[in-house]
Amino acid sequence: MAIKGMISGMRAVYLVAAELARWGFVVSPTSRSASGADLLITDQRCKKAWSVQVKSNRKGPGFWLVNKNSKTLKSDRLV
Repeated sequence: MAIKGMISGMRAVYLVAAELARWGFVVSPTSRSASGADLLITDQRCKKAWSVQVKSNRKGPGFWLVNKNSKTLKSDRLV
């Protein structure tokens, strides 16, 4: 069961990355050990940058699983 969830989560990360790239952003997935950010994105001129955390559910959106540090991760550039 954990493997299916991990694959579903990584699929979501790459789907979001593909969509952001289609919109013209430069997108880079982070390593699995990065805290709080699944994607690092910037505009074409590298003037603005954001960290993006992607959440997904294999089943219906009943709840979002976040870790205990999620309340301390605050930034104007974290989406």
